[in-house]
Parts: sequence; C-alpha cells; structure tokens
Amino acid sequence: MTVMTMLRALAFSSLSVAACGGGGAIPQAGSGDPGVATAQSRVCPGSTQIQGVDVSDYDGDIDWVQVQASGIQFALIRVSDGTTYMDQQFTANWTGAKAAGLAVGAYQYFRPDEDPTAQANVVLSAMSQVGYGPGDIQPIVDFEITDGLSDSTVLANINTWLQTTEAQTGRRPIMYTSARVWAEINDPEPSPLPYLWDANWEVSCPNLPPNWGRLRFWQYSATGKVPGISDDADLDLYNGPLSEMLGL
Repeated sequence: MTVMTMLRALAFSSLSVAACGGGGAIPQAGSGDPGVATAQSRVCPGSTQIQGVDVSDYDGDIDWVQVQASGIQFALIRVSDGTTYMDQQFTANWTGAKAAGLAVGAYQYFRPDEDPTAQANVVLSAMSQVGYGPGDIQPIVDFEITDGLSDSTVLANINTWLQTTEAQTGRRPIMYTSARVWAEINDPEPSPLPYLWDANWEVSCPNLPPNWGRLRFWQYSATGKVPGISDDADLDLYNGPLSEMLGL
C-alpha cells in the first residue's frame, strides 16, 4: 500500500466497508433505477459501466498499453497537491494514457487553506501544456480535508475553484469526495453543482452525499490489481456508456 493510499484510507475510514473478493472485483448492477439516489442516498450502478483508474506519481512508471489491454477505458490523473507540489508523473501519465487510447482527465488534491484561484490556475495551466481539448474529461477537484477552516470558508473556496475552471473550460467540473467527508460541511451543495466522483470502497452500492442525485464516477477500491500498474491501484467506474461520459 502506498503512502497516498494509507492517507486516503485514514481520510475515508468511516466509509462503510464490505469485503469484495480479489481486492477490486467489478461491482454488479443493483435493482431499481440505477444511479439515482434514494432517501438514504445509497445508489447502485447500472449494467452499463466504463472501467477506469486514477493515478499519481505514487504509482510509479505505468505501462499504459497493458492497462488499456486489461479493459480500462479512462484514467484520472493527478496534477498536483495544492499549489506546492506538482505531480512528477502528470505529463507522462497523461500522454501515455492518451496514446494508449484511454480517455483522460486531470484532478488536483485541494487544499482549502490555499488560494483557490491559484490552485485552479495550476490545473488549467497543466492541462493546457498537455493539449487538453474535446474528448478529454473536464477538471476535477479532489476534496478530502477542511484544513480546520470554517464550513463557509471551505465552501467559498471550493466554489471559487469550480467557477474558475468552468469559466476557462466552458465545462461543468467534477468533484471527488465521499458522503462522510461532505457531511463535515454544514452548507448547501457547491455552486455550480459539479458532477460527482464518489468515494466508497468495497461495497456493491455506494453512499452519495445528499442532494447530488446521480451516481456517475465512483472510486470503488483502493487495492485493485491492474496489469501495467505495479502497486495497488485505485479502481473507478463511470455509471453509463462511454459516449455519455465523454459528452458531459
């Protein structure tokens, strides 16, 4: 387990966990209306799923041809940790995954106590340098911590990040978080409401933050095994067809 995986395990330790054999078996479709939140905000994915991974320099050098051959169709790639640490593998991962035929997107580990506009500009600059364009996944903010700030300050800074990236790309952003983490913010949903990338490991049907309504991206394991990635891999899916994911 990498250092980042251990940190994320601590951050999401209150998530409900049920053993899922093999350290990352693909979740199966549930009953009812797939991907729509119930009153308890627990949802199940439908039968049409696109498999993906999310990566950072903690994963080392990745053989993206092997990753693609294993059935993975998209990769979400870390740009930075706030403004102070640029991921050393971002460019290699973006170009390698894209050359192998995967859809690609960029995410940033968000630091609420840093300037949100500066953080957004780090992402936008990195995406511009690798040739972000049509068919690429829109910017993603990875929200896991509050840095001890007030709810209103955290939400305001998240909103600034979202509004800055949407203004520059013309596309609705994505937010990675979990029901437990978002429950720490006693405020309404962010504006603009981003697409959700939900974190809930090793369950068949994840919990969503209330009022977000639709399961789209889901990180369902942090201990997956993927050819081409030597260490444990974060496994994701998009709940729907590839054309829908690319058309968000």
